[in-house]
Amino acid sequence: MGRGILSPPAAAASASDEGDLKTSWPEVVGWVALNASFKITSDRPDVSTPYYYKVGTDLHTNYGNDSERVVIIFEAGNVVARTPVVG
Repeated sequence: MGRGILSPPAAAASASDEGDLKTSWPEVVGWVALNASFKITSDRPDVSTPYYYKVGTDLHTNYGNDSERVVIIFEAGNVVARTPVVG
């Protein structure tokens, strides 16, 4: 008794390190694209998901910093067809 709460180890406290951040979302394949976007931004508020593409559409490459975006590829019914990844 009388002990204070210990702080977490330094490694656990630094979740902002690039190696600790989620970079792909295989679990959202089959989801509606908008719901997938909500899940991705919930997991990684530092990335954006403004780009949705239908399967077979040419992807543009002039979006700026790839480490800040996730492209969602969907098929008929706006269902995610490929695993979204950062970059």
